Amino acid sequence: MTDAAVLVVSELVAGTGRLTPGSAVYGSLRYQRGELSVVLHDGHARHAHPRLAAACDARRRAASRMLGRAVRAYGGDWGFGEAREPGGGTRMWAVLPGA
Repeated sequence: MTDAAVLVVSELVAGTGRLTPGSAVYGSLRYQRGELSVVLHDGHARHAHPRLAAACDARRRAASRMLGRAVRAYGGDWGFGEAREPGGGTRMWAVLPGA
């Protein structure tokens, strides 16, 4: 699982850096109930205009292609959405099953 975790964390950090350069990033790594959960929050708020939001989502999905392939190869799941924390931004996450 160590190789999978390192790959997923590096892809999340690299993607966040490409999409929100100069933005503060908060990360969380947690192992519980047999799953490793990796979460990154960046400062890029969701666009109010639907067309801009869709374009931004498409750009984030395209930038996360390698992340998606890596997570699926290890039998996990990933995604992104609006951060629920105060201050907003975007939350990207990946979950990997334990060994």
